Amino acid sequence: MDEMMDQKIVTQVTAAIIRQDDKILICQRDNTGSCPMLWEFPGGKQEEGESLEECLVRECQEELGVTIQVDEVFAESRYTYGDNEMCFTFFESRIIEGELERMVHRNIRWLRAEELGLYTFCPVDVEVVERLGSDHIINTENNFNSVHGVNF
Repeated sequence: MDEMMDQKIVTQVTAAIIRQDDKILICQRDNTGSCPMLWEFPGGKQEEGESLEECLVRECQEELGVTIQVDEVFAESRYTYGDNEMCFTFFESRIIEGELERMVHRNIRWLRAEELGLYTFCPVDVEVVERLGSDHIINTENNFNSVHGVNF
């Protein structure tokens, strides 16, 4: 029994960095569940038998009513919520069919990369937001320490 308590459940989660017209799509969670009212990139948990790419396509259809083209991996990270370990894979993506609908999120917005820092994101998304902003501002890949804070 003790061995089972020490083992963490690992859940694969996908997220889409959807770009269009030099903007990036972000979604605001509702006021229930984890990270209430915080902003995130659309996506969700992988189901048994599907690839990460298939998961992301399904999640965007369910949450936003659009079909996306999943391109290269932008970032990967691990995050622990209690006994659950989450492995997040962020993919560059673009909408190839459909019109955006707000089906499960409180809000959705298109922002320029430099505007992302003005919003409060779920903890797992913060490093990706910083990277997106730093890539835009100083064009330096994987340099999280060079991002300067935004004054409010």
